[in-house]
Amino acid sequence: MNFSKAKTYLEKINLLYQGIQEDNQVSPIERKLMLDYISNLYDCFWYDEAQNGKATTPSVQKTTPPPPVKVATPPPPPPTPTPEVVEVPVAQPAYVPPAPKPTPTPTPVAAEKPQPKRFDLNLNKAKVTPAAAVGFNAVYNELFEQEGTKDLSQKLSERPISSLKSAWGVGDKFLIVNELFGKDISAFDDAIDNLNGMSGIEQARGYLEQNVIEKYNWTDVNKLTVAKNFIKTVQRRYI
Repeated sequence: MNFSKAKTYLEKINLLYQGIQEDNQVSPIERKLMLDYISNLYDCFWYDEAQNGKATTPSVQKTTPPPPVKVATPPPPPPTPTPEVVEVPVAQPAYVPPAPKPTPTPTPVAAEKPQPKRFDLNLNKAKVTPAAAVGFNAVYNELFEQEGTKDLSQKLSERPISSLKSAWGVGDKFLIVNELFGKDISAFDDAIDNLNGMSGIEQARGYLEQNVIEKYNWTDVNKLTVAKNFIKTVQRRYI
């Protein structure tokens, strides 16, 4: 037996096995080499027994290892079908009615100041004259009758005045408006404007009789004193 040859094959087998073990896989070439090394090692031991006449097993015919089996490549997977694109209708925004246009604020128009009621001077001149004084309503004579002057204080209170607008203080004016003009300040102002524009007491009396005295009932016993003082002041406008 050739020990040196057997040792050589054993070393080759050992080295090849270590390589296969490290790779954890056997390639076709490695498989063929391993089979050849094993066959040659077997021959070394079998040949020695045949020379001594003890061999009972015919020599093992070396066989060529079968070619590596080709593993059939699996067919490629069928193409993934393209998902059908479904068009989702776009939600339309909810209809929002347009905001109403703001109504323009009308420019405030300054209210016209009511014009004082003017007494028709020409008409009264035709109706009321000194010669026709007997035509006055006798019921109102008491209002226009004035007592004679008795002392200096009364004489001073009968001095002429240039305008009736400044003839009364705040307190007296408040009393006159409430008692003689039904608490209507506009009626008082209109009467003063008209009386200021008249030429004499006869014309002023005609205006008062026709437009004021009867309307506000100056002959009421509770108003007589205030009414007589008012007329007395009016008379001073025409002195």
